[in-house]
Amino acid sequence: MKALKVSCVLACLALILALHPARPLAAETAPAHVAIAYQPGLGYAPLLIIKQNKWIEKDFPGTTVEWRELSNGATIRDGIISNTLQVGVVGTAPWIVGWARGVPWKLLACASNMDMWLNVMDPNIKSLKDLKAGDQIALPAPDSIQAFALRKGAQEILGNAHALDTNMVAMAHPLGLQALVSHQVVGHLTAPPFEYEEIDRGAHTIFNTHDVMGDTCFTAVTMPTAFASQYPAFTAKLLGYMQQADKMLKSSPADAAKYIADAESKPDLAAQYRAWLGRPGIAYTVTPSGFLKYATFMKQIGSIDKVPSDIKELEFPALAPLGGS
Repeated sequence: MKALKVSCVLACLALILALHPARPLAAETAPAHVAIAYQPGLGYAPLLIIKQNKWIEKDFPGTTVEWRELSNGATIRDGIISNTLQVGVVGTAPWIVGWARGVPWKLLACASNMDMWLNVMDPNIKSLKDLKAGDQIALPAPDSIQAFALRKGAQEILGNAHALDTNMVAMAHPLGLQALVSHQVVGHLTAPPFEYEEIDRGAHTIFNTHDVMGDTCFTAVTMPTAFASQYPAFTAKLLGYMQQADKMLKSSPADAAKYIADAESKPDLAAQYRAWLGRPGIAYTVTPSGFLKYATFMKQIGSIDKVPSDIKELEFPALAPLGGS
């Protein structure tokens, strides 16, 4: 009798499992929570458009999305390493530093291509050759893309890549702007729109990154490889959102500017953002560029100990068909 009861229970369980099969963990399509970090400036415009339109929340209603504005790429890199961030947007150089040190992340998309300017207020300073010991140059961090572009400029113009290392002082973009126009620092190597604002307030440019590094990716979207593997549908969607935002920036810049201004809590500056988006030296594409060039230079001056053999070594597979460098 007891054996018969056990058989009946097992039969019922088998029927239940047949009607309602267990979902494998790999079938999960989205995380319960995702923290996305970016920095201030137009280099992060596609992310601001995604944020303001709530595209993630609409497609993944079960996901809580946390947006964090941080001051530099090194801080974002640390957040990825500690697993407090799942998606980060960082400059090309700090991303390469992380990769070379074994951070298990890959590129999901380039976020922006930007020409970065070193602006000064002193009319007597006309080139890097006019900078003296003690003349402070504000930039986001010692391993920021601005810092390595400046080292490349120092190598070509001054004959020593590290000639200006002691001049560098770390400041977030908005603080660097204020420090420059109030003469607390001699120079500020920044990015749009801060460099535009500085010119409008009387500064002039003595160095730009395009002259030494060419047209390269300024910021890139990255995530840990384990996170991307666990949530492939979410990862693919995020790349799609980036492409959708880039399309808006090209075809409907006025709409894009409004979303950016709203995301920055500056709705009255929508027209100004629209004007900035039309300036030269600013472009949006998901295709990576300049990573191999920066990595080669960074290894040459001893900042990293290896260089990728191909851009595909750095990318998630979805980017491979788009090429890159």
